[in-house]
Amino acid sequence: MLNHIIRPRTTHGRFLYYSILAYLIVGISGCANPPRREKPPTSIARAMETRVFPGDLKTVLKASINSLQDMDYTIAVLNSDIGLITANRTTEHQKASLANEKPEGELTDGQKACIALGAIAVIAIIAAAIFGDDGDDDDDRGRRGRSRPLFGGGHSRDDGPDGPRIYRYKVTINLTELSDGETNVRVSASGEVEQDGKILSTGGVHEPEFFQKFFAGMNQGLFLDQNLPVNN
Repeated sequence: MLNHIIRPRTTHGRFLYYSILAYLIVGISGCANPPRREKPPTSIARAMETRVFPGDLKTVLKASINSLQDMDYTIAVLNSDIGLITANRTTEHQKASLANEKPEGELTDGQKACIALGAIAVIAIIAAAIFGDDGDDDDDRGRRGRSRPLFGGGHSRDDGPDGPRIYRYKVTINLTELSDGETNVRVSASGEVEQDGKILSTGGVHEPEFFQKFFAGMNQGLFLDQNLPVNN
């Protein structure tokens, strides 16, 4: 039976065999998504998201806005009285991975898809063995006009996603003016992935690189504000 699966004798069996191989290759490539970043402990997350900058609240708030705009974010809410900024960005390119915040032990969508793929593959292999062992090529050629392929051809329809993945990010910044002429900045970020109107995943952003880029932009903005000459 194993030989019939690997080397089907009929034309229909060979067609089914190669269709299964193509299906498995495409399916496995979809399962091979990189694992989502785990959410760090609260203390680590706060250390990563918080910086203290020299300057009063107004000066540091302006630097925060400039850094967000340099990263192509659009300001949605700005309240200088309480030091609150929210900004959004929508793009077709992933800018930061989302944290895996599912309860421990719960399967991800990718794992569920791979299990379903494995079940379909087992059924398809059994079918290939049956079709590959029901006579020689001459008999199969006589039946080709009456048989319809199980994969492809005819009026098959691709039910897979058609549109691009849309990544939406939201950044919230809280600024607190300290007593010694400095301002504390706390940044939090979240996002979601959408495709064909369906939300594929949501979660917080906890990549150190994301926050490093934002704070570097703030440092650059504060430096320029302090060193560029003012035109009267």
